[in-house]
Amino acid sequence: MSGATPDTFTYRVGELIDRARAQLAQLGNSQLPLMVEGFVSFNTTTAKYDQKYFSLCQYSDANSPVGKPIAKLEAVIFSNRFAVISSQLRQVGLAFSPDLRAVFIGHLDIYKPFGKLQLVVTGIDLERTRQITEGAKDLLRAKLRAEGIFELNRSLTRPLVPLRIALVTSRGSAAESDFLTKLASEKYRFAVERFYVNTSGQNVAFSVPEALIQINSRAGDFDLVVLARGGGDHVDLANFSLEGPVRAVATCKVPVWAAIGHSTDDVLVNEVANRSLANPNDAASELNGALESFAELLQAKKRQLLDVSRVSFERASTYFLRALTTLHASASHELGRYRSIPIAKMWELRMRSTARAEASRNEVAHLYDEITTSAARRVELSQVELARRGTAISLGEIEPVLRSHSETLLGLAERLGEVAWASFRSHVARGDLVRTKLEGVDPTRVLALGYALLSAQGKRVLSVNSIGVGDRIEARLFDGSFWADVVEDGNGP
Repeated sequence: MSGATPDTFTYRVGELIDRARAQLAQLGNSQLPLMVEGFVSFNTTTAKYDQKYFSLCQYSDANSPVGKPIAKLEAVIFSNRFAVISSQLRQVGLAFSPDLRAVFIGHLDIYKPFGKLQLVVTGIDLERTRQITEGAKDLLRAKLRAEGIFELNRSLTRPLVPLRIALVTSRGSAAESDFLTKLASEKYRFAVERFYVNTSGQNVAFSVPEALIQINSRAGDFDLVVLARGGGDHVDLANFSLEGPVRAVATCKVPVWAAIGHSTDDVLVNEVANRSLANPNDAASELNGALESFAELLQAKKRQLLDVSRVSFERASTYFLRALTTLHASASHELGRYRSIPIAKMWELRMRSTARAEASRNEVAHLYDEITTSAARRVELSQVELARRGTAISLGEIEPVLRSHSETLLGLAERLGEVAWASFRSHVARGDLVRTKLEGVDPTRVLALGYALLSAQGKRVLSVNSIGVGDRIEARLFDGSFWADVVEDGNGP
């Protein structure tokens, strides 16, 4: 090469890569293998063959894959090793998925055709990976508690009648089919709106939060959210312990029922959800049961109302009958009292009228006698006076005068008699008018309507409290009377 000194050594590209590979190989050996910790991030391109190409990322928060990575290392697992590593992860309930935090064993290599530095993964430190995963759950749990959101969804109250359901599940999954079939098998009709997400694989951490964000924006449209996952490998449940899905469920404004796995599985989503159920069938059964309980509650309240109404009606009827009996007794008593008034008044008026007529007759007769006696006396005095004076007056001369006075007196007596009888007839007419008015409220007319007048020991019965066991009661009806004895039954006299 022109201008180069004899001591200058020039590497070919392949030679330089080989030397770099030799240097990188010294970072690990069989006694002390190279181990790298990081979060798994899948590449956008699909790897050919059965190799798994991915990236190991480091974030500013060592415990959470949030934000952009501050360091990234490309990695590859060849097919023969991937089956072993996947089996090891399954043993501790984990899966090779995005955001998996693990400790991989391998060596650094440079792929010559691309000049790309990558970690060739040959194994995994399973115990340290398990400890990191469990520690991550504890850290995330503590973090959400410190933020005050861990119990948010659990504290929400489920509506008494949850009819508007938001179903978050994967499209065409067994979870969707089982939930809807079980829900429709009962007599209640629910309004179910579906939000399709990935419930397994790499997109769980992103699709579930996106669906719950949509539901939050329409929180008033739903009574309950059912997060359902169908059959599948239980290791996929590890995705539901990642921060994205856990935070989204905890902060959802609508109560969330998580039906993503068995209750024995340690999944953080189950801890923050309003309720955790084993599978979608159980969620549908619980919803139907909630409506059945509400229907039974309505029936119980209906029976209580009927009982209260019946008791109230019976009490009101008893009170009404007692008041009606008291009123009838009081009315009969008053009518009997007023009925006796016109008879007494009539006799009183008749007696007064008769007495006044008799007094008028006596007064006229007395007056007539007095006038006649006075006239005769005057005649006698006149005759004595005339005789004393020596003048004889013939009785025939004064007879016409006496006759005239007598006729006048008799006319006056007749007029006095007419006035007396007119007064008597007026009093009798007034008595008849009073009697007619009182006959309008005659108790016999009331008795003719079907009522009865009760009396005991000669006294009218005005209240049930005035009679006792053994009393003999006379019941007077319109067309006669009968007697009844008071006996005691289970309800008293």
